[in-house]
Amino acid sequence: MADNLRLRCDAYAAAPMNTPSHSAAALLQPFALGDLTLPNRMVITPLTRGRAGRERIPNPLMAEYYVQRSSAGLIVAEATTISEQANGWLESPGIYTDAMEAGWKGVTSAVHAAGGRIFLQLWHIGRASHSDFHGGSLPVSYSAVKIDGDGIHTPLGKKPYETPRALEAWEIAGVVADYRRAAARARAAGFDGVEIHAANGYLLDQFLQAKTNLRTDDYGGSIEKRTRLLKEVVEAVSAEWPAQRVGVRISPKWIARPMGRPQGAPRLMSGS
Repeated sequence: MADNLRLRCDAYAAAPMNTPSHSAAALLQPFALGDLTLPNRMVITPLTRGRAGRERIPNPLMAEYYVQRSSAGLIVAEATTISEQANGWLESPGIYTDAMEAGWKGVTSAVHAAGGRIFLQLWHIGRASHSDFHGGSLPVSYSAVKIDGDGIHTPLGKKPYETPRALEAWEIAGVVADYRRAAARARAAGFDGVEIHAANGYLLDQFLQAKTNLRTDDYGGSIEKRTRLLKEVVEAVSAEWPAQRVGVRISPKWIARPMGRPQGAPRLMSGS
């Protein structure tokens, strides 16, 4: 992966609250994030709002929401789907049509006018979706393994999770291309950077986790093979952005939906 890649992990290490790094004074100090200078060290993390409407187009209400938070050092905007196939959350925004790109441009322009900085989180839900979002076609995933969970809210009401369709090996290049196109649109829309969502049981995490990735091809089995798709996505996105403006969110200890690693399986990273 790119040498200067920014990594954000949901497995946070605890630290004493009386250390200088946790003082209010330190939080208000500038921070150099690669070539981007943040005026303080407070970051608004992605929070799915579901305010984009059925067409998934960012709107003035969303712009107002982000402007209200523009004094933070950095905003990472809500998870945003990279393609129609990636959808699976009611009225979440997308970044795969001209109208969506234009809608986001209104948001970034408003945030920049207020003095803020904003990244976009790129998202593919994978199996955590439902055929109601896809005109009757099954959601896609790494393997045909259904989520053991309470169900999903779809455009036609709450329904049980379905067994997804495993992506064919030849289809994966299309998913990577969708990430690259979405990254290019994010840059055209005026974002300051992007974060690749590879956590919390969504598509890229579904490939990463040994407990649920049952593939026997070049995208399953060893750690090198399970991380291959993420590596390809990072390389594709970094072709549209400087590496220091690309981040990845991972959650190696995430166990919901259910994820994780079987007992004795190799760890994705130390401490996971």
